Amino acid sequence: MKPIVLDNIFSEKELFYIYKTLVSTPNWTVGTTSQSVMMDSNKNYAGGAMFVVREQNEIVHNYVFDMYGKTLIFRIAKLLEEKKIGIHTNLERMWFLSSPTGSPLHFPHQDKLKFNYQSILLFITPVWQTGWRGSFYIQGEEFKFKPGTAIIFDSQEFHTGEDFISETYNWQRITCNIIVGPDN
Repeated sequence: MKPIVLDNIFSEKELFYIYKTLVSTPNWTVGTTSQSVMMDSNKNYAGGAMFVVREQNEIVHNYVFDMYGKTLIFRIAKLLEEKKIGIHTNLERMWFLSSPTGSPLHFPHQDKLKFNYQSILLFITPVWQTGWRGSFYIQGEEFKFKPGTAIIFDSQEFHTGEDFISETYNWQRITCNIIVGPDN
């Protein structure tokens, strides 16, 4: 599957609401790392602040955002259907990441080694300037950080985020990573 970019997944009001809700929730785990990557490596996913909604082992940590994530998947599936592109709608994993500045935490990795899974990356921060960097790369192809955009790609593809500059005027770079797969 070639990466697909969908702009304006959220209205401006919805994006600001989600961002405000996320930054004010106490559900973030700070200074932690997630599960190890799915390959021979001693690295873990980026540390910093993480808000886990659903883990790959089907444990749900936040039922409200889990339900919201499922509705986002159906919204994205409908938009893709209009382009004659199919996507799974079974939510496998969902979490939000707030990338800290000042230390390189991004490296190329895969979300799943299994065939037939898709990853959805959502850019949640409602205000972002191109000069702040923070792009997303899939197999070396650059996708600029653009508020309200979704990038859908094969979970087996190597991807990474770009470290951004520290002068983001207090806007946290928040992304949402969702993995969808076949129904069990």
